[in-house]
This record gives sequence, structure tokens and C-alpha cells, in this order.
Amino acid sequence: MIVRKVSRQALAHEPHLAWNAYVEILAMAGYGDLDPVQRVPHLCFWYENEVQNGGHLQYFENRGTALLKETLYALRILGATQQQRVLEEAARVFLNKPRSKIQTAEEFSRTALEGEFKRFDSAYYSCKPSMEKLLRAYLKLHSKHFLEITE
Repeated sequence: MIVRKVSRQALAHEPHLAWNAYVEILAMAGYGDLDPVQRVPHLCFWYENEVQNGGHLQYFENRGTALLKETLYALRILGATQQQRVLEEAARVFLNKPRSKIQTAEEFSRTALEGEFKRFDSAYYSCKPSMEKLLRAYLKLHSKHFLEITE
């Protein structure tokens, strides 16, 4: 388990330090370095980031499908049921045909412009509550898995 130390005094003056420490763990730690409680938001964080930055095509290209089952489970645990349904449907489309790894930015752009995942991206952007809200709620419930408050 990876935790970040944050002083009680610093948190009192800058409450965002807890969120920053949490996001640092989610973004920088490897899946295998995290405990099961930490893996849930880690997988959701990366799904959110990839989709926000390049849609479901980018998610599948960068993350693959090796942790797809775990990500769907993590979304359910986080309470992101709408996002979970979107990913399930997008994954069915992605896995429904043989694909080769995209090699260049130009190839990615061409493929993205074909719009195969556009409906899933649009559906994801409409999901409520937002992933950020759900991730914040998860941190509140499980802060001891991410933060060590020091004096």
C-alpha cells in the first residue's frame, strides 16, 4: 500500500493537499503496487483520463483490455454505473473485430476521425455523477488507504 504523508496543520490551511496526494498516487503508482482498495480509484482515474484526453479509442490503445474486467468492477464499486455501462458497450465494439496496434499519431487521428467510438465518448461525457465527484467521495470514505495525517 502506498500512502502520502500530509500534516494536519498543512491540511487545515490547504485542504486541496489531500486531493493532490490522492491524485498523485492514482496517477503515478503502478497497479501492482496498490492494495485492492487503492486499485479501484486507480483504474477509474485512468479510464477517466484517457477518455477525457482522446476518447475510448485512446483508452483502448493506451490501456488495452488486460484489466478490463477489473476496471468494470472498479467502476461499479465507485458508483460509476453509467460509466460502467458505457465502457461495457464500447468494449464489446472494440473486442468484436481483430485490431492491430496503432503505430503513429497520424494513424490514430485517421482512426479516431472514422468515429467508431464517438457515440460512446458522447455518452460518457453525459454521465452523472462525474468521475471527479465519485473519486472525491471514495477518498473521503477510504482516506486511510491513501493519506497518513501527521502532527
